[in-house]
Amino acid sequence: MILTNPKGTQDFLPSQSAQKHFVETQFRNVVALYGFSEIVTPTFENTELFLRSTGLTTDIVTKQMYTFTDKGNREMALRPEGTPGVVRAVLQYKLKLPVRLFYSGPMFRYEKPQKGRYREFYQLGVESIGEPNPDIDVEIIEMGLRFFNNAGLPEVIARVNSVGCMACRPKHRIELSMFLSDHQSEICDDCKTRSEQNPLRVFDCKEATCQNLYINAPKIMDFLCYDCQQHFQVVLSELAEQKVPFELNKMMVRGLDYYTRTAFEFVLPGGKLSNEALLGAQDSLGGGGRYDNLVEDFGGAKTPAIGFALGVERILMCLEMPKQTRKTIYIIPLDAETWKQGRKLLTALRSTNIPALINPADKNLRTGLGYADNLACEYVIIIGANEMQKNVYTLKNLVKRTQEEIPQDKIIEVLTQKQENTQN
Repeated sequence: MILTNPKGTQDFLPSQSAQKHFVETQFRNVVALYGFSEIVTPTFENTELFLRSTGLTTDIVTKQMYTFTDKGNREMALRPEGTPGVVRAVLQYKLKLPVRLFYSGPMFRYEKPQKGRYREFYQLGVESIGEPNPDIDVEIIEMGLRFFNNAGLPEVIARVNSVGCMACRPKHRIELSMFLSDHQSEICDDCKTRSEQNPLRVFDCKEATCQNLYINAPKIMDFLCYDCQQHFQVVLSELAEQKVPFELNKMMVRGLDYYTRTAFEFVLPGGKLSNEALLGAQDSLGGGGRYDNLVEDFGGAKTPAIGFALGVERILMCLEMPKQTRKTIYIIPLDAETWKQGRKLLTALRSTNIPALINPADKNLRTGLGYADNLACEYVIIIGANEMQKNVYTLKNLVKRTQEEIPQDKIIEVLTQKQENTQN
């Protein structure tokens, strides 16, 4: 039997789960302020869903997607991203537009495991479907930055670009294809394939030599049609007016084919994520953009939409997480008679929403104190014959190494006050 987790996955042990929960809670709190409601979609979908949306030429589809044939001979895929499933659900259930949705959960991509990159990974995402105006782009970007600030990363900024629309891209494709043709000997094999299938995808390349070369390549932003220019100018103006920290990056196109117009990513300047293992995406914590054609591509009416997705693991890498709060009370009765009293107290504590455990009846004080310490309990309540005679409980603080006697009828009041003080 193999007693290790699969390559490219990870276990979230209790302290790590607490950190993950902290990040997810901050995210939920922020998106609720902006009117987003949760949607939960399956972890696997029909493979065609991702082929039609994510793009036949993207690395996700060509190299990373987990696919399988089920027992009904249907082609399925573990979801590599969240947007296609959300759009499918909106169309399937005919949700009234506009609608604002958020999701949280595992995604799957078969890629080389690296620090901060896993084959099973967790994303937090939002989708606003049915809102066309550029001020929504600004609001979505500002919301993402508000989340990072609340989570403890106020230095995160937005890197923005416009990737145009179907009217802008043909001329840019011609110019970019000519540039790539002139430099075929200098680009990697993947970019040679991209240059034939979808030249814009070369800007996604993680090879340093390619990235340096593409600094001088034609950029889509220089070929925007009038409508895309006007849309993006409003985005840039409002970002500046609202003092949203951002920078313009003409080489940023994101890794998905369905993006149109505004594209952005959230980055952490200063190299907090920079190392060889993360070359090419050193400072990115997630991103997104508009996808005004995707609903129509799925058979719906032409519908504007915008969203983003964030990588939980990469966020956790950057955060200095607060120490786990010790909340559980551990009750240690010293004999059979006091154990009955301990059971009553256990029920009373839980009834008032105070987490509590009781030492097994066959374990002594020393063992109980060891258990309590292992469980990260701050307080232990000791109940012995002496305590019963005096109608008190001995309350021991395992952190400060102090103890005091508390009247039995005051114990819940005292513990409630102490926990409130800890939270404040």
